[in-house]
Amino acid sequence: MNHPDEVIAPSSLVGRYSYGCQGEPGKRGAGSRVSFVLTLLGSLIWIFLIHPHESKAAFFDTFGMSARGMALGNAMAAMAEGWESVYYNPAGLALGREIEVSLGLLAAFPKLKVQYAQGNEQTERKFSLSSAPLDTITGPLFGLLLPIQKCTPRKLPMPWALGVGLFVPRQALVTSRVMEEGFPFDVTFNERNSTLALYSGLSTRITPALYLGVGIAAQLVTPAELQLSYTGTQTATDLEARFGRPSILLGLLIRPTERIRIGIVYREEMKVVSEWNARIKTRFVLVPGTDIALYDEQLLSRRYVTGFAPEAVTVGASYKVIERLRLSGELTWYRWSHYGGPLDTGLEYEFNDLVVPRLGMSYRLTRQIDLRCGFYYEPTPVTNQAQGFYPIGNDRYVSSAGIGYTFTAPWGILAKPVSVDGYIQYHLLKGEAFDRAASPNPVTRDPDLSSTGYVLNMGFNVTLRF
Repeated sequence: MNHPDEVIAPSSLVGRYSYGCQGEPGKRGAGSRVSFVLTLLGSLIWIFLIHPHESKAAFFDTFGMSARGMALGNAMAAMAEGWESVYYNPAGLALGREIEVSLGLLAAFPKLKVQYAQGNEQTERKFSLSSAPLDTITGPLFGLLLPIQKCTPRKLPMPWALGVGLFVPRQALVTSRVMEEGFPFDVTFNERNSTLALYSGLSTRITPALYLGVGIAAQLVTPAELQLSYTGTQTATDLEARFGRPSILLGLLIRPTERIRIGIVYREEMKVVSEWNARIKTRFVLVPGTDIALYDEQLLSRRYVTGFAPEAVTVGASYKVIERLRLSGELTWYRWSHYGGPLDTGLEYEFNDLVVPRLGMSYRLTRQIDLRCGFYYEPTPVTNQAQGFYPIGNDRYVSSAGIGYTFTAPWGILAKPVSVDGYIQYHLLKGEAFDRAASPNPVTRDPDLSSTGYVLNMGFNVTLRF
């Protein structure tokens, strides 16, 4: 096997469901709204308790969630508010007072150039393309903020809010890859971005200065059952896509003054565990030229781990310098030393734990227009692996910019403001060199290489309020 195998569940299989807070005109419709809230809470509990498999967060962990957040360099632990808080800091959900529905489109175009030590000819022979086969990732984004006070006629003693964030890749609901030893794979861009990702969160205000939130991240996983005959043909493939066991997200938001916010976020380690079983039928000819033969059948089982996202702790702060200008910054610690490779059995050398700084700035040009920019630096956790699996990675210098426009009373139809936010994000991948021990396999012999490249990420989202 010279290249990673892929199993993809088509996005056309997405089920569509709709819920709503409904009632007669001019009335609150309390019964159906309370039922809606109970349905969402029940769904969160069901996802968390019933499904036993682990999960990951995919696109959001690599690039960010909202257009506003990515424009601000994802320095959002203390800046997030509204539906986007479900990923950046679930405690911020309770800041929202209106129902928010957000729809958007995200697109990332990674370009990784892998150069083997012996030049382009060796590159073509050992790797399918001169550039690593990374997916162009596009798809719609959906966000929802539901203040529970909006769905009940009673005055609550403290505000509660639910949030949901969902990204659906255009190419597939699920992409699972089996990495063969000796072939390079990028731990950030090869594995974890082309799969449906779902975040859900719940938040409340403890005191006027203290907010608390909890969230869960769930994602589709696909185990596979393969049957291969001695003729080399594939006779049966059984695929099953389901949500994995969610990972936990905890958030705290402190507002000591009107100008200052402090955010603290904890993220549980996330990964997808897939069981791949291959039933192989072989035929041994005893007498050449005849049909006299022996037949054998073997079951090969393998447990693969993909889409690893490490345990992380973020501490951030934001400061309103003047009414129009707000600055934000944060530090995130990632526990990459727990990464055990595609088989989760450990690597020759542990990955490095990381500390990633992020900065963001938002300036309100007019009452309708916000200008944003951000920057962060993320070193690669990858250490050189002389043998075994061949992970590669690059330090990332990520610059971003964006703009937001708010329609106060759009077209005279909607009573609440509508926001349109756009962003562009550029990842510069610093060149890295990797040294490997020589292999007796002619396909992977002399596998020393260097890698460099870039990623262009852009998109927008439109947020309606009710």
